[in-house]
Amino acid sequence: MSSRRADGERTRRRRSHHWYWVAAIPAAFCLWLASLAWLALASSWEAFGFGGATVELSLVALGAPFVFLTVYFPMAVYRDADYVNRTSGQWGPNPQRYALGAALGLVVLVAVGVATLLLGASPAIPVIAGFVVSVPFAVYYLYRRHETVGTP
Repeated sequence: MSSRRADGERTRRRRSHHWYWVAAIPAAFCLWLASLAWLALASSWEAFGFGGATVELSLVALGAPFVFLTVYFPMAVYRDADYVNRTSGQWGPNPQRYALGAALGLVVLVAVGVATLLLGASPAIPVIAGFVVSVPFAVYYLYRRHETVGTP
């Protein structure tokens, strides 16, 4: 009985939870769209007086999490793809290739950030651009993972 418990504990420790961070990308995007819709509705009411700063205002709460998720996304994909590659018999994703694909959002964040600094545009633009570029890849990765591993 004790060996059975030890095996179960070892199996539990081997599971990857990095896919949670990958799933946070589309989840946070949906949350941002909902908050953007709410702020757009609220800004149409004169009593609130938000004016035309709806997008910038939505990033007051979600800007830092967007930047964190965009930066951590390649690492989460690498770690989870490595886990799936080692444990799945059906799909063997190359962790480095998938991490490079996930890094596109970070590249866009930095490139647009530099352009924004040079042009003096809104600092919200690179945060949004880098994050939005990450969403399709995150959805694709989660779909592929679901087909083979069953989670999420």
